[in-house]
Amino acid sequence: MKIAIVGSGNGAVTAALDMVNKGHEVKLYCRNQSIHKFDKAMERGGFDFKNEGSEQFVPFTNVSDDMEYVLEGAEVIQVIIPSSFIEHYAQTMAPFVTDKQLILFNIAAAMGSIRFINVLEDMHIDVMPKFAEVNTLTYGTRVNFNTAEVNLSLNVRKVHFTTYDAEYLSDSFKLIEKLYPYIVKEESLWKTNLENGNPEVHPGPTLLNVGRIDYADDFSLYKEGITKHTIKLLHAVELERLALGRKLGFELNTAKGARIERGYLSQEDEDEPLNRLFNTSPVFSQINGPNEVKNRYLTEDIAFGLVLWSSLGRLIDVSTPNIDAIIVLASTILERDFFEEGLTVEELGVDKLGLD
Repeated sequence: MKIAIVGSGNGAVTAALDMVNKGHEVKLYCRNQSIHKFDKAMERGGFDFKNEGSEQFVPFTNVSDDMEYVLEGAEVIQVIIPSSFIEHYAQTMAPFVTDKQLILFNIAAAMGSIRFINVLEDMHIDVMPKFAEVNTLTYGTRVNFNTAEVNLSLNVRKVHFTTYDAEYLSDSFKLIEKLYPYIVKEESLWKTNLENGNPEVHPGPTLLNVGRIDYADDFSLYKEGITKHTIKLLHAVELERLALGRKLGFELNTAKGARIERGYLSQEDEDEPLNRLFNTSPVFSQINGPNEVKNRYLTEDIAFGLVLWSSLGRLIDVSTPNIDAIIVLASTILERDFFEEGLTVEELGVDKLGLD
């Protein structure tokens, strides 16, 4: 296939190499102010690619800051960016997308489809690509741009997939399944969104470790910050997430069950408490940070995760006291109003949410 990758972080670069390695024609978009980080890869002609233990050199230099060039002719456009930048990239992409393209938000689910459609409407652009979302990035991965190396530690084993419009769900699923055979088809954007584990795992334990983050030069949330006590707040948010799902008619996976199914945790250790599994996970324990209090685990996962879930709870009459408490305390500590600036069902447009 002809595939465009929009984004230039760990997931985007990994996706580009993975797609090239599988025989697809790939172009990657990187903003002009960041494109210099590919200098080493350009010099070498590609990246060293470690894929779950196997190692090879993958030639790849088709990186551009010209969005029109990157999107032209693409059958699938993978958007792999922080969820806080969806509107920005949608505005940049909007003049160049076509009705024939499938835009896949390969990120932790954040209602990217509706947010992109809202941008198209605001810009009065009369075009409607197909839109698809997954609940989580399809890779556990890190990129070292200084050495042009990619360390893909995990191809996620179970990924929930759905489309904005159910009419093209089956065809889109068959197309993306060729790229990611571990995807499972879901009928609702809400099911996929509520299977996003980041708002459940990151904000609560991070908030309870802000003193440690302020004090320490190095910190690892998964290895040392998720303890037998901080895990209790994670589980409280988990129960509220599950309650939202049940009210909508979905039986969602638990925090532990989801990570075992995805391959992050071993099924052999499923009787161990979740905090110990995080501490010793071969994947999670290698992830360092955050090393400052103002970080994506709070800003992004609250503004585009917990605030959305809280607003959904108010709409469908499900109480979310622990989610709300995290939002309030984080707003106080970071001196901003996440309830005001965060993503809500009202901002998305209730008529687009399929809640009827």
